[in-house]
Amino acid sequence: MEIKTYNPSEQVDPAVDLGVLAAPLPEIEFLREFVASAPAAPPQVIEGLLHQGCKMILGGTSKSNKSWCLLDLALSVASGEKWWGHRCARMPVVYINFELPRWSIGQRINALAGARPECQGLGDTLALWNLRGRSADLSRLRPKLEEQLARHAFGLIILDPAYKLLGERDENANGEIASLMNEFEALAQSSGAAVVVAHHFAKGDSSAKTAIDRMSGAGAWARDPDSILILTPHEEPDCFTVSAILRNLPQRPEFVVEWDYPLMRLAPELNPGALRRPQSKNKVCADREFVEAVIRTEGKPFTRIVNEAGAALKMSPRTTATYLKRLVAGGVIQSGGGLYWVAEA
Repeated sequence: MEIKTYNPSEQVDPAVDLGVLAAPLPEIEFLREFVASAPAAPPQVIEGLLHQGCKMILGGTSKSNKSWCLLDLALSVASGEKWWGHRCARMPVVYINFELPRWSIGQRINALAGARPECQGLGDTLALWNLRGRSADLSRLRPKLEEQLARHAFGLIILDPAYKLLGERDENANGEIASLMNEFEALAQSSGAAVVVAHHFAKGDSSAKTAIDRMSGAGAWARDPDSILILTPHEEPDCFTVSAILRNLPQRPEFVVEWDYPLMRLAPELNPGALRRPQSKNKVCADREFVEAVIRTEGKPFTRIVNEAGAALKMSPRTTATYLKRLVAGGVIQSGGGLYWVAEA
């Protein structure tokens, strides 16, 4: 049985593309036919996180440097270098900017390239499409985007930010956001590229919710994407716990990144579970301060740690035990034979 795949250069029925007519449904396949013709999985754009042809959302609080993170991702894929410790396939990338002035994008690219000298050969693999002031309902904009994108063979399309493409949609209405997600899906299908967008958190204490529920608006924001990366504020200043929610790949452990202008860097010494909470101001000290003050690479017994924590941090033995238990569980500290020491990065 011949399996026909979509070619972006093929003529598309305008009535289908505009939603006037429904696209024809594929044929039913019995298992024997399906097994004989099942396609291989597409390449992973970000190893362990995202396949080509799939959709991903990067969610985070307002002003959590999501655009910087996505530009850093663009450089990583365009050069085939790692992004937050994950290997990236080298393929052409287009960053579609709906928010920042053209000069600002230029400054950011220069700053990131200076901070990441390993990212080379970007001249023909990284493309920028500056559409500030051209924001519109994605349903109307998509045919124009597809017309331009079909001239290239991009492996990754980044649209930043998502709210600029809502049009008259209400971000809290499931049906309206589901239709927006269908537009992202259509763009991924027509281009064959992975599509990545940024979205913001709801107001309030994000740590009180599960990671998948921290984004603002309708549940479709979280249900539809193949991959979701959530940036939740960590108790350490300028640090964020990254939670990955994945449909097509094995789940990954949480990790922490730290803002170090102009990019987020991995902070493996921090406990991902130490999220910033309203009550965290009542803590004796942050986890990093505790580790730096009383834990070293050589093993220390509990009694010595208690004494040093009391002297340096005015911490009680009970509180010291609580910190140790949490940091061991988070993999920041290791223990054995009655000793505690800092885990190797």
